[in-house]
Amino acid sequence: MNYSVTKNGIKIKTRSCKIFPRPYNSEKYMEYIMLPMGKRANIEIHSKIKIESAVVRPASRHIPFTLHGGRLFITLDKPQTLSVEINGGSDDNLMIFAYDEKREEPPAKAEHMITVAKGTKYTGKLIITEDNTTVYIEDGAVIAGNIYAEKCKNLTICGFGRICMEDYTYEMRKDYARSIDLYKCENVKIRDIIIDDSNDWSLRVNGCKNVDIDSVKIFGCRGNSDGIDVCGSKNVTVSNIFTRVWDDSFVVKALDTGNAENILFKDSVLWNDFARPIEVGVELRADKVKNVRFENIDILHSTTGYPVMGIHHGDRAEVSGIEFKNIRIEDAPGSQLFDIRITNSVWNRDSKMGRIHDISFSDISYDGTNDNGVLLSNSRLQGFDAEHDIQNVSFKNITIGGRAVKTAEELALDICENVKNVSVSFDGENGELLQLDSEVGVRGGFETNADGTYTGTVYVRLSNNTDGRISGTASLAVSPKNTETERAFEYDVLPGESKEFDFKMRLLPGRYIFFTKDEKRGIKNAWTFKAFDAIIQEGADIKTAPEYGFVNYYGTREASVRFAANGGFLEIMPDITAQAVLYTAMPAEMQPGEVVFSAEETDFGEVCAVVEKDGGLAAAPQLRCPAEITYVFKNEPKVRIKKTKLVLKKGEPARISMKELGISGNEFLLELAVSTHGTRGLRYPYTLFHSTAPDTTAHMYCRFRVEKK
Repeated sequence: MNYSVTKNGIKIKTRSCKIFPRPYNSEKYMEYIMLPMGKRANIEIHSKIKIESAVVRPASRHIPFTLHGGRLFITLDKPQTLSVEINGGSDDNLMIFAYDEKREEPPAKAEHMITVAKGTKYTGKLIITEDNTTVYIEDGAVIAGNIYAEKCKNLTICGFGRICMEDYTYEMRKDYARSIDLYKCENVKIRDIIIDDSNDWSLRVNGCKNVDIDSVKIFGCRGNSDGIDVCGSKNVTVSNIFTRVWDDSFVVKALDTGNAENILFKDSVLWNDFARPIEVGVELRADKVKNVRFENIDILHSTTGYPVMGIHHGDRAEVSGIEFKNIRIEDAPGSQLFDIRITNSVWNRDSKMGRIHDISFSDISYDGTNDNGVLLSNSRLQGFDAEHDIQNVSFKNITIGGRAVKTAEELALDICENVKNVSVSFDGENGELLQLDSEVGVRGGFETNADGTYTGTVYVRLSNNTDGRISGTASLAVSPKNTETERAFEYDVLPGESKEFDFKMRLLPGRYIFFTKDEKRGIKNAWTFKAFDAIIQEGADIKTAPEYGFVNYYGTREASVRFAANGGFLEIMPDITAQAVLYTAMPAEMQPGEVVFSAEETDFGEVCAVVEKDGGLAAAPQLRCPAEITYVFKNEPKVRIKKTKLVLKKGEPARISMKELGISGNEFLLELAVSTHGTRGLRYPYTLFHSTAPDTTAHMYCRFRVEKK
């Protein structure tokens, strides 16, 4: 343990839970304390890691603290949930769960009482089928398994103990999936418990009525470890929750168990290591999803670029009366703040689609942490067709960086097809959000060089269409990461003025996005895409052919290869001995909606994916990992990938028949992955063109052209 904590001079037990933060190479542990409170708590925190600075979140609580002698001192006068984050980051934080000590009193006796006593461990699946049942998990007790309740009335699950699935593997999901799973129950209370390391959704309420969930702590480190999923249920209140999960935190769905109605999520603190903090959808299989509110919620971190709050729909439900109110977002680089979309996906089951209408977002703030300059992605509203559309969406009192947003343009809101009646307004005197319009483009074109690289000039044009002078420091960045150094520049632009900044670039063949970054958000998000072919001279000496270097997201650079074409064979000569996999495919005509670029997955992504749309390109913030490209939205380019295993030997050309590689003609797509000592154990393959999943996704392969000398 890094931390030791005292309350009013008495030592408090420090606990830990597993988390899976980016860059997702290994599980880690987050420390926390459970802090019973009377009137006042003087807290002293000591860390093995020297505390040089600290932030206490949520920032909206304005919790004062002092640092002295490497220790941190906080005084609390009421229960609340806090994250103490030291030395400019969140990797080594301490969670404080301060609660009213009166909540520790045992629950009232029930007709059927199940008590898991302190120091004991209940192993297996606890199935509840009787009405009037209370499950009491004492502090220091563990249910090593899960709880399933079906068609029960008057059910209570409470106590300060844990429900933990660390003993159950992914393969055991058939029996050990959701930590708590309620099916068609009525009059349910769940309070105070800790859900830790669920093997799937942490807590599902499915087809239930009259449910109250209060003061539950949820820690999830596995794929699909949602926080709380309220599915096809009515009259549900979820309050005072903390989640740190590896999927969505608060979710409303409908799984053919009735309409989802009268659902309230409030007074909670969310932290997402992956996916979305607040989500309605997908899987809305009901006639109605209505009267759903999310209010008074602090989102501490959502660092993977997914939408912060939204509605995603493709089934039959009529979705209406959804309200997002009084929500504060502290750290969400690259994210969409708002996303409402009707589209096909793998999750759809209904034969027809529904509609979305009467949605409101109000009193919402985004502050950002100003630590990396990654600008927000544009928010989006997009219907499916004229019959399955989105209507009556309002945005009121939205602030970004403390500045008021008064127009859709200031909100960076893309209002796409089949959307009607959208309003953006602001009440009050907050200063307006002043941003420069920005454009990123290529001046002239890129020229090819003898060494196989491309050289050209990328420009950033800033235009001031506001009434105020805007100045700051921004940068032009390149994705894939680690292919080119960011170029910082200072700007000072008067009203009505435009300025341009030129940047010389030298790049290897491949696919690239050039985009803007700005810690102070003085400019708008802008990007442009370029693809450069790799040219092979037929019959050329491979020893003099251009050299292509490998690089990955961790900055590893330790291998390179050369290519040649000779007599129907592809030749590859490496400067390293290694196991390799060659991926080849023939080009295919792009179809609308197919992905063109998606180099960086959520843990490194600073720009969103790009898809083909109406003969041009469009940002696709929904595509944040390869699984969504190939599985969820099924918009991978339709090519047949040929996979060839090779053993490459330093300085010795490997010769493979073009026919064996499925190549016909003088153009083909290629990716090469190698395994070296320095890259083993990392999440991504070590490739030439930054494919994160070359087995299944070919959009980052480079186009090779064979030309005669």
